[in-house]
Amino acid sequence: MKQIYSKIIMTSLVLLLSLTTYSQTKKEAVAAKPNILFIAIDDMNNWTSAMGGAAKTPNMERLAKAGKLFTNAYCVVPACNPSRVAIMTGVRPETNGQYTNPGNFRDLPGNANRITLPIYLQQNGYEAVAAGKVFHNGRGKGTEPDPQSDPQSWNYQFPNDVGTKGHQLYLDKNNQAKWLEGAMYKEGMNINKPDYLSKFGVWGVTPEKKEETSDWKNAEFASNYLGEKHDKPFFLAVGLFRPHSPQIAPQEFFDMYPLESVKIPELPADDQDDLPEVAKTNFSSNFVRLVKEKGQLQKATQAYLASMSFADACIGKILEGVEKGPNKDNTIIVLWTDHGWQLAQKERWEKFSLWKQATNSPLIIKYPNMKNRGLSTNQAVSLLDLFPTVLDLSGIAKPDFLEGTSLVPILTDANYIRKEPAITTYEKGNISVEKGDWNFIQYIDGSEELYNHATDPKEFKNVINIKENQAIIKELRAYVAHLKKEKR
Repeated sequence: MKQIYSKIIMTSLVLLLSLTTYSQTKKEAVAAKPNILFIAIDDMNNWTSAMGGAAKTPNMERLAKAGKLFTNAYCVVPACNPSRVAIMTGVRPETNGQYTNPGNFRDLPGNANRITLPIYLQQNGYEAVAAGKVFHNGRGKGTEPDPQSDPQSWNYQFPNDVGTKGHQLYLDKNNQAKWLEGAMYKEGMNINKPDYLSKFGVWGVTPEKKEETSDWKNAEFASNYLGEKHDKPFFLAVGLFRPHSPQIAPQEFFDMYPLESVKIPELPADDQDDLPEVAKTNFSSNFVRLVKEKGQLQKATQAYLASMSFADACIGKILEGVEKGPNKDNTIIVLWTDHGWQLAQKERWEKFSLWKQATNSPLIIKYPNMKNRGLSTNQAVSLLDLFPTVLDLSGIAKPDFLEGTSLVPILTDANYIRKEPAITTYEKGNISVEKGDWNFIQYIDGSEELYNHATDPKEFKNVINIKENQAIIKELRAYVAHLKKEKR
């Protein structure tokens, strides 16, 4: 009998030890998962100092030196809402249906239960937290979160607004920019719904101090969160609204760019001559004409640069939480902007085109035990690649629905040459293919453009009709045909 009891006790001890070991192993596995920090910047183009631009962005420079800068990264769609939806769902607009800014992607067919990156990470043991604008809207301060902040994606959203105050100071009685002097006012116009650019095409100083702005408070929340220990690995996404319109920033950032020293973009008079008719104008072209006629381009450029530097200061505040906190050595950092931004190039304002100035999106990735730090790459990549990349870096299996390509081979091998192009869609049927030095554009009416960034980085010369380019045109045209056929 004693032997039986001894065996029972021994078996129980072994079982208890096994369960304890299993529990400990499970805890270690959870603890071993790296944290993930997304820093999402709204409407910031490639003028950052890290990319050789005129904007003073020392914190982005510092992060680039500690990680990897992708100088040739491109948005999936050159508009805020569909760009962010593509990043967070891991699929193209041809799949999720969100091509333009209006509307909530959840209301489109097939999206009610679509799994987003934060949802997928939660399914793999993460806490998902957001502050500011990550999807199309921030949460806001209300009792209920804004539906376009995609509340179902988050365990918690910081209740706050985005951007800076002071917009109303620069508007006239008709809710339009004062500098327009009524040039875009139409008799009987509903002043509560003026033309978008006539209201938001505004630049100037906010009466707020840096620390009083919503963008700074979102950065401060993120910094504090990053400075704490957490029971679970976390996915923290913080979205900064500037330099999105209106370009209103604290005085200290305007002081960094004395107006007389600000250089406006290079705008060749004949830059429209070689464009197909479908591409020559859009809704912003008349606004660009007024910006020039009323002598506002230099002021607008100054305000955009100031807003970039303000955003960079917020980035510095966020990074402070990583560097001074307990998560310094186990956090993946991904800094991205949702698309580029145009200031009168090719008679365009803001985004909404397939040219590089609208689609090129600064991207920096840093992760634990990273090799080849500080080495940038000019290989064309897509923001669609972020979902699979963070999963690979986290050791999490990738779901089958993802349409991007992991950037881990480029991150880990300085000699790796990517085969896949970066493909951008602007409204249904208009597609750009970036590969190597080339940007090939095909519009819905079949007209095309081609630019060689090796000889023409600002895309002043459309070389679609040059005989020597027919081989590369054929190659890039095939990607467009494949996408259209695949998504029919």
